[in-house]
Amino acid sequence: HHHHHRPGPTRNIMTLYHTTSPAAASAILGSGFRPGHSGWCGGAIYFVATPVLPRTKYGPDTHAGAVIQATVDMGRMATMDRRCRSSFGTGIRAARRGGYDSLRFDPGDGAE
Repeated sequence: HHHHHRPGPTRNIMTLYHTTSPAAASAILGSGFRPGHSGWCGGAIYFVATPVLPRTKYGPDTHAGAVIQATVDMGRMATMDRRCRSSFGTGIRAARRGGYDSLRFDPGDGAE
């Protein structure tokens, strides 16, 4: 009889961009990203697929002046609606509880 190998973690490598201030950029390069507190999806790290962040995506905590290009393993990605809601809850905490590593949503001005 055969053994089913459990699939390993899904790899889902994407090149993404995070706009921030020059000072924050050097802190991130030194010690890695830390999730923020604001945003539709809660305490997540927000990335977009293009180096230029649309002005509409600037939040109260957005600083500009530097852009980090990151190669991110998104793992299992949840898809949520424009307010970062899904059938299993809202935001990154629900995605984690649902067994996802990341999520994408489009608040109306492009996917994050």
